[in-house]
Amino acid sequence: MDSQAFSMTGAGFAAGDTEAGPLRIEVRTVNGRSLAVKVRTTAACAAYEAAIEEAVRERLRRGTVLVVVERQASGPGALDRRAFADAAAELRQLAAENALPPPTVADVLQRTGAAARGEAVTSRPLPTTLRGLLGQALDDLQRGRAADGAGTVQAMVEQLAAFEAQRRAAAERAPEVLAAYRARLLQRVQEFVQQHTPGPLPAVDLVREVALFGDRVDTAEELQRLDHHAAEIRNVLERGGEVGRRIEFLLQELLRETNTLGSKSPDSAIAHVVVAMKSSIDRLREQAANLE
Repeated sequence: MDSQAFSMTGAGFAAGDTEAGPLRIEVRTVNGRSLAVKVRTTAACAAYEAAIEEAVRERLRRGTVLVVVERQASGPGALDRRAFADAAAELRQLAAENALPPPTVADVLQRTGAAARGEAVTSRPLPTTLRGLLGQALDDLQRGRAADGAGTVQAMVEQLAAFEAQRRAAAERAPEVLAAYRARLLQRVQEFVQQHTPGPLPAVDLVREVALFGDRVDTAEELQRLDHHAAEIRNVLERGGEVGRRIEFLLQELLRETNTLGSKSPDSAIAHVVVAMKSSIDRLREQAANLE
């Protein structure tokens, strides 16, 4: 395959020290018609939400994505030393500017808690280590999605082979059905002419009319288009990449031609084959719905 087809369902994890402290990042994805990203972070990382979403959109194309960024605490009430130091420096500067006593530890802790409860007012780019940790989580996600996608593609190839075998069965039966229909139609027309017309109908006119009505059950074009669409689905799966939307469209065309095949053919054997073909298409649609 030229490129890997990815499932839209998966999960990726990464943990480590960052500029915002020790963090654990979890990225989960499920099926979606387009790409929707939701980010949940700690207060210390709230300013990075937009940058996190942008980084996710650079890697993923379809699916509903949830990114959870949470602090890794070494124990209950672990102190964010960076936030504490920033708050202490801010309070010391304010105290000096206003000729006030230096802040106490309690003052700094109170300021740190207030800042943690507040919301970021500006968006900031991802710092290097945090971006790397997010990349690790996305890499882990993509490894799982690639493995799941490969399994889905294999299952679709097998189901497509079953559909193609059903189409061949219908194609083998179709000429016999058409010939039998035309023979019955010719016989009935001849009987009608003998009973209701004073003179014999010219043979060329009779054959032309029978041929026109016979075309109504001729399924050669539908069978040809079914073969073309099935071959294109196989090609798309082999190319890989973003295959989901293209395959969904081709399956719609496959179903439309299959329905036409069933409606045009008066043969019960082909009718049973059409039911099996539609069942195969349903299974293919379920599988394709999980591909990016």
